[in-house]
Amino acid sequence: MGRSLEDSVVNSELSRWGFWCGLQYAAEGYSPTNTLSQIFCGRSGRPGHKILCIDPPERTKFWQINARILMLRRELYEALVARYCLPMKATGHPYYPSELAEFLGIDPHVYAHRLALARRAYKGILFPDLVLMKAVC
Repeated sequence: MGRSLEDSVVNSELSRWGFWCGLQYAAEGYSPTNTLSQIFCGRSGRPGHKILCIDPPERTKFWQINARILMLRRELYEALVARYCLPMKATGHPYYPSELAEFLGIDPHVYAHRLALARRAYKGILFPDLVLMKAVC
């Protein structure tokens, strides 16, 4: 079975959010090799002045997406950052889910479960009527 329209919207918004977060993290000097640990600890490897904030174009709706994502529990937020905000490896390939789980210090199955929960929770925020409809049916 294919993805629903709502799932496609969720993936599109999370991808857009991740792109702009990734640019912001790069501007702040976070190393691609230690991005997650540095982001969650709040420090980069580059001392000195930093760009306060890259301002994404209004059409990206980044700030609205970001506000919704920040409503999620921390472990769900971390799963989304790991999946959508990290740069590619030096080889140009994305990280494997097992590598992302290792970065977060959790089992790959736990990571996959949290990522699914995060997407479902974001979908619930984005489409509250859909959640109500499922509860009634």
